Amino acid sequence: MQAAVKIRDEIKGEGFEEPKILIKTSEIYKKSFTFPQIANNDYAAEQFEALGVAQTNLQNDLSDETVFDSFIQQANLVAHNLIERYNTQWVDPKDDRE
Repeated sequence: MQAAVKIRDEIKGEGFEEPKILIKTSEIYKKSFTFPQIANNDYAAEQFEALGVAQTNLQNDLSDETVFDSFIQQANLVAHNLIERYNTQWVDPKDDRE
């Protein structure tokens, strides 16, 4: 994230229009179910709502480290909760980075 903010600032400094940095963690998490319909369950929807709030807060202020840390904590908590509740029906996207 810090690298993206740095690049954004460099682009802005060169006189170009400020590019938007889009955070799509909620969408990625929703697509990580083995059956997409599960993302519509009440429990999953509650988890995505909480993650969405943290994601929006970060989107609104990318330079605030406290907001960034809060987003990371919320993303990790949601991942943990989804694994606990849905077991193998939800695959943590960060497990795909190997």
